[in-house]
Amino acid sequence: MTFGKWIIFTASFIEMVFFGACGYTAVGAEPVSPAPTFKITDAKSASGKDTSRAPRYVSIGIKNPLKPLIAGEKGSFEIKVVMKKPRNAEDNPLTWDRDAISPVIAWISSPAESGIAFIDRTRTDRPVHHLLVKFPALKKATSQPLSARIEYTLDPEAKSGHHVFWLDIIAELTVAKGEKIHDMGIVKLPFEVDTHLKTKLLMLLVVAAVVFLFIVEWVRVDVVGILMMVLLPELGLLNARDAFRGLSSNAVIAIIGVMIISYGLNRAGLVSRMIQPVLPLIRKSTSRLVMIFSAMIAAVSSVMQNTGAAVLFLPAIRLTASHKLKVPVSRVLMPIGMAAILGGTLTMIGTSPLILLNDILPQGMPKFGFLELSPIGLALVIGGILFLSTGGMRMLARLSHDPSDGKADARHMTQDAVLASYPLITGPYEIDVPEDSRAEKESPEVVTLRKHYLVNIVGMAGDKGTFEVAPLPKTAIRGGLSLCIFGPPEGVKDFVRDYGLVLQKEPIRFRNTLFNPSIAGIVEVVVSPRSRLLGKTIEEIHFRKTFGVNPLAIHQSGNTYYRKLANLPIRAGDTILVHGTWEQLHSLQEHHQNFIIISQFENEFQQPDKANRALVCFLLTLFLMVFSNFYFQHKPYNPLPLSVCLMLGALGMILSKVMTIGEAY
Repeated sequence: MTFGKWIIFTASFIEMVFFGACGYTAVGAEPVSPAPTFKITDAKSASGKDTSRAPRYVSIGIKNPLKPLIAGEKGSFEIKVVMKKPRNAEDNPLTWDRDAISPVIAWISSPAESGIAFIDRTRTDRPVHHLLVKFPALKKATSQPLSARIEYTLDPEAKSGHHVFWLDIIAELTVAKGEKIHDMGIVKLPFEVDTHLKTKLLMLLVVAAVVFLFIVEWVRVDVVGILMMVLLPELGLLNARDAFRGLSSNAVIAIIGVMIISYGLNRAGLVSRMIQPVLPLIRKSTSRLVMIFSAMIAAVSSVMQNTGAAVLFLPAIRLTASHKLKVPVSRVLMPIGMAAILGGTLTMIGTSPLILLNDILPQGMPKFGFLELSPIGLALVIGGILFLSTGGMRMLARLSHDPSDGKADARHMTQDAVLASYPLITGPYEIDVPEDSRAEKESPEVVTLRKHYLVNIVGMAGDKGTFEVAPLPKTAIRGGLSLCIFGPPEGVKDFVRDYGLVLQKEPIRFRNTLFNPSIAGIVEVVVSPRSRLLGKTIEEIHFRKTFGVNPLAIHQSGNTYYRKLANLPIRAGDTILVHGTWEQLHSLQEHHQNFIIISQFENEFQQPDKANRALVCFLLTLFLMVFSNFYFQHKPYNPLPLSVCLMLGALGMILSKVMTIGEAY
């Protein structure tokens, strides 16, 4: 220790002794500054026993049971010191030392986070957290209990909770023979802090306002959250230092990572590939649809957000329920959505509340393992799916009184809402071109087939995995190809019969692409009044090559044209029915000011070519989480907490270009 530190230490010690000997001896208390520091904690030894040491001959406590201290209020309490009874009658009785300046001296301290401070009567304007309490001197030897009253004030912003006072006690005693006894020790006295009733009512009012804003949606949900972070400190309901502390929580970072990974899986269309093998098992049974999809969504929901899991399965549910089973999507969405919630109980990362719960557990309490809740969650999932696919479906069927609800629901959820105005455009159909067909011999062009049969070939797939969207008019049809077409039913049948083709009942090559409503679809676009294409024809502007989409029909001056579209001049206000991938349609809307899309279309489009990269990132994240849970669970330090594992997976999604950094934000 340096010479300067010795001087500071000696001066502090002399000041403490001076105030201890010369302080007032009334029933009040005297603060000492600077306060000595104690290396005393509430920890326990390895054997489980409390490391604090109580006095041997005296006991100290609060005279009357201390009620919860209310934040923002002032008050007082009385501490009482009592001599302990002798163990047997032969022990010499003890009395307080009447020769001592103060028979009992107690140094009481309170934790700063409790918000309580003590008041000295001589300096009421300077509350302190450490107080020297001296009991008055006695005129005669006695063993009666001694007491002293302590006044306190509580910070209006104090948090509710349980705390303890630390008392360092020194007692001067004598025995019958006049022998002096110097007793000392440390005692903890528990107390509770509660908020004021006005504060509670104000907090309930703020919560009610938040719920109201969530319901009416006058402002966005994230704006409401930011508003609360700013408003709560200003109302005195939250410490300003704690307003944004949650943003650095491991739980928040983990939730962000889960959301980014969920978006990447959805963007890559990974779920669409996963559900294709089980679609034949559904057949025409609604209960089987609910059971199979509920089981799959529960499994996926166990490792990602419930909302994200539901969004991933929504296109497949919509396609299967509306197109194959012809049932209202609303009837199957509720059971499957409930399965997503139940699936979140299978692991510790399935839902945000579980992640937050694991993060706010008190220090010293063991954290929940990754699969610790799996037995309970598995029982909930199995029981829930069995009920939802049987009794739950019957209950929902009774509530559906209007038979037209299913048709309206299916129409609004699919592209049928657009095609209803174009009776000669139906589809899509998948048609195979055999090697020995007439098409192989004649190699007809796309434009020729459209003129004769009114069929629109919007996609072509080869044997070697080649895939082409919006083939050019001069593209020839040859054997070994599969065609995705739109057109009138009679024209499609004639085309298949005349060229010896095979019309597939279920899509095979286009199952995950043009037949997937999350990848491609049909919209209506209106020609802008300021378009540079006015007066030009489809052929002159090379519509397919320029925009990468297929024109199926044109509505002009009250008439709908299906034939000879290539020679029809474009006018302002014309409505063109086009088919393409959502990626191309987004590009058409953002980069070409010639058209205005008036139909609702998918805001988020899938990119199946990125599915393998997304799957690798997801499996790597899952492996790291399981490895971290089982290998580092009982070690003193975990270099791979849940938040780090999930953010590594999110970073992998960005570096592998499954998504951009802007999309991640």
